[in-house]
Amino acid sequence: MMCRPCTSLAAATLAAVAFALRGTGHAAESPVPAKAAASSSPIDRELARRDGPYGLTRVHELHLNISRPEWDALKTTVVQGGRGAANGAGAGGGESDRTDSTTGRSYHIGGGFGGYFPWVHADLKFDDEAEIKDIGLRHKGNSSYTAAQGRLHSNLKLKTDFFGTKGSLGGDKTVNLSAGPVDPARLRETLSLALFRAAGVPAPRTAYVEVSLTVPGLQNHTLVGTYTMIENVNKGFAKDFFPPGEGLLLKPERAGRYGIPAPASSWAAMIDTYRPQREATPHEQQRMMEFTNLVHQPDVKVFREKIGQYLDIDNFLRFIAVNALLVNMDSFLGGTHNYFLYLDPKDDRIRFIPWDMDRSFGRMGRGGTNLSMRTPFTSDNPLIYWLLDDPAILARYRAIVLEILRDVFNQTELTKLLTAVQAAVAPPLAREYSAKRLRGEGGYTTGGDGGIAAFIEDRLYYVNEQLAGRSPGF
Repeated sequence: MMCRPCTSLAAATLAAVAFALRGTGHAAESPVPAKAAASSSPIDRELARRDGPYGLTRVHELHLNISRPEWDALKTTVVQGGRGAANGAGAGGGESDRTDSTTGRSYHIGGGFGGYFPWVHADLKFDDEAEIKDIGLRHKGNSSYTAAQGRLHSNLKLKTDFFGTKGSLGGDKTVNLSAGPVDPARLRETLSLALFRAAGVPAPRTAYVEVSLTVPGLQNHTLVGTYTMIENVNKGFAKDFFPPGEGLLLKPERAGRYGIPAPASSWAAMIDTYRPQREATPHEQQRMMEFTNLVHQPDVKVFREKIGQYLDIDNFLRFIAVNALLVNMDSFLGGTHNYFLYLDPKDDRIRFIPWDMDRSFGRMGRGGTNLSMRTPFTSDNPLIYWLLDDPAILARYRAIVLEILRDVFNQTELTKLLTAVQAAVAPPLAREYSAKRLRGEGGYTTGGDGGIAAFIEDRLYYVNEQLAGRSPGF
């Protein structure tokens, strides 16, 4: 068990959270109907939810034991260029694991910047469960890893069975650990993904974990810091959210300004941008190519006649609505990455899944709190534009936005969610702060909400102004 130093900083800012969200600086008539009485809200259900190791307010302990040679290998990670680029990163293969021909070590090629992310051997102890020997460990991330490069506390990915070991972290074999270099309050991922789920969009589950580290001769049960533990979007995720989960998962990257990868003459030419998690069947290849061609062809009449055959429109409208409410521009709204697609064999339609939310709540700096709910994208995005240009679909989108505002994205529910999650993460952040001060490690702050409460107040005001017709945007 890791030591528990004084947590006097833990509650330093919590008392102001509810007050900030109840601010009255933007008093205006709201077009959103009052929420109907219910025994529990979608946010209540998210706060009470416990799936395997996940839960919005759960805080786990995780200890990593890494040998000195493996630690040295981990430190050869290069987020851009390096051996990964020399072996084809960014040009062929997309996000993949390969074997270094010189060292024989497995490494990962990042899907965004390329780079070289070596897998290393480690032993793991999770809470009071038995120690798991010989798991796979590597760094992860594009700009989020770059922001933490050189620090002990940086992004990680754990895969307990990478080297053939049996065991899991509370039932999950692969997890992502976000250190929070661009979200020091450690709130954006947790809150945003919970809001997607509460709004009816399948999204990865989260928890918090305090990580300590032993490297013989360097670290001895050193408290590294607090991480957001994020579920991996894989076959297990699909089985839970799209049972039985036998469909095709894809994670597009470098998709270009249209959001959906450009058409090509063959599926082989599209793999590097669509990046499927397994080999697509001939039928799946054909469906994805037809969908791609439909989005890029110029005839709006053809688009409107056929899009419902390929896309779960309700899922997509909810996906867009939540991203727009969160002003989450490092996403499909920005055009190129940070989303998954699931081609569901039950109806042959595509469903969108959010990913990488550490720049949500307006953190990206584009769009602002008055971002249009009607045109929330920053470049040409025919899928959003043509859908919302259809009067019937626009009416459905407006109804979905009103429903989300009534049931999920309102001051009462957001105050409840923010207060509960911030209270859970404050004590481990205080311990992290103390540990980093002792070892002289800078970066990342503790306390506060990262401007989220102020963002929420402004965003609700402007969205209601748009819906009421007093401000452009709807």
